[in-house]
Amino acid sequence: MNVENANLNTRIKHTLTAKVYMPVALLACFCMAACGRLSDQQANKLQIPQSPLLRSIERKSGLIAYVGIDGNIYTMDQAGKNIVQLTSDATTSDEKVLYYTHVTWAPNGHQIAYVSYSGSSIQDMEAHLYVSDANGTNTKEIFANNRMIPIFLYWAPNSKSLAFLATQTDGDSGILRLSSLDGQVPIILDSGQPLFWAWAPSSKRLLIHSNGSDYDSRISYLYLGENIVEESLSINPASFQAPTFSPKGDEIMFAGVTENEESAIITLNRLDNRSRTLTTIKGVVAFEYSPNGKQVAYIDSNNSTNSWIKGTLNVMGTQGSKPQKLSSIGDNVIGFFWSPDGEKIAYFKSAVKQEETDGIIEQFTHLELHVLSIIDGTSKNLFSFAPTELFAALLPYIDQYQRTFTIWSPDSQYLTFSAYTEQGPAIFVAQAEGDFEPRILEFGMLSAWSWR
Repeated sequence: MNVENANLNTRIKHTLTAKVYMPVALLACFCMAACGRLSDQQANKLQIPQSPLLRSIERKSGLIAYVGIDGNIYTMDQAGKNIVQLTSDATTSDEKVLYYTHVTWAPNGHQIAYVSYSGSSIQDMEAHLYVSDANGTNTKEIFANNRMIPIFLYWAPNSKSLAFLATQTDGDSGILRLSSLDGQVPIILDSGQPLFWAWAPSSKRLLIHSNGSDYDSRISYLYLGENIVEESLSINPASFQAPTFSPKGDEIMFAGVTENEESAIITLNRLDNRSRTLTTIKGVVAFEYSPNGKQVAYIDSNNSTNSWIKGTLNVMGTQGSKPQKLSSIGDNVIGFFWSPDGEKIAYFKSAVKQEETDGIIEQFTHLELHVLSIIDGTSKNLFSFAPTELFAALLPYIDQYQRTFTIWSPDSQYLTFSAYTEQGPAIFVAQAEGDFEPRILEFGMLSAWSWR
């Protein structure tokens, strides 16, 4: 099949195999079914088609791991070449369904973690967590259970251990476990609903935010060693999900309630325990430091009842006694990723269109991908597309996922995403500068670029 000439402007209809993705929907891992258009209209009028030679001569950076349309895990380079198949037993027979998802690169770029789900319903669902080398060898099963389903994987910065959140099939509590990848049974670190965490750059501690902003909410350190030691922090949380460490590890960032009863993004110095209010916020917020720690990007949402964190994307400096806002752009922004060099931010805006077919009004939800330059504050609308369910499922928890998953190439020149085409769900690569039309690499449901 010639995917290079796939029409990127065609009407999209969902044609997913229900048997494959139904169990994940039941697990509430997939929270949005998107349908819509993939378009290069308006902002992309100056884009030109890529020459087939471009993918061969351009400099390669890292590898892309992806979930294929057959439910297996693969890796490839940004030209769609050198494909390695990590799994091969995914199936959609009437007797059994088995598929893989939650593909997550280790920071060193040498290992990949992923989860398999098998069964025919939520009642008999079985999950297995694996770690493989990027070349498909040395595969290890590090966790298996028919009652606890891993739904989020987060490597330690030193790539020597893997923390993962599992949810009960017959309950709603989340259990945080840690695997040291040495063959030992993963240990239980914490529990909560919801539960979010961040790794310290040293890999020696975690920062936990449990139970949201309810009366029993909790923000604390977990020190890892022979014994797990918890240190609770005297913080009154505001509406946010995932806290974070600064890149140097000298401070943490969270959303809290100030002495004036205002919600704000706050930093706390880990050494002298001094806090600083960066900016006040109105609703639910998602934030992340730039790779060098000199800026923070955040989405401030006015809607505290919707599961999506949707609002304006802001960029602030973090240095000095009075941090300055550098940019405030867009509306309906629902997710963003810093480029590895810290000079750009890729962000997504949601849009809903209506179209009448045979007298029936249909809703079309699609995303617009923009790239913001931190250097000059300009923003480019690269294109719009209908995301696959696996990609759309990341967006409500983007503040957590962007720390363990990236769409950027290690050299900050390209982006990968998964979207619907006329032929089905596909893996795309786009140039961050927006000079060329995005190209299809392979058909698949979700792609993630390696960190290195």
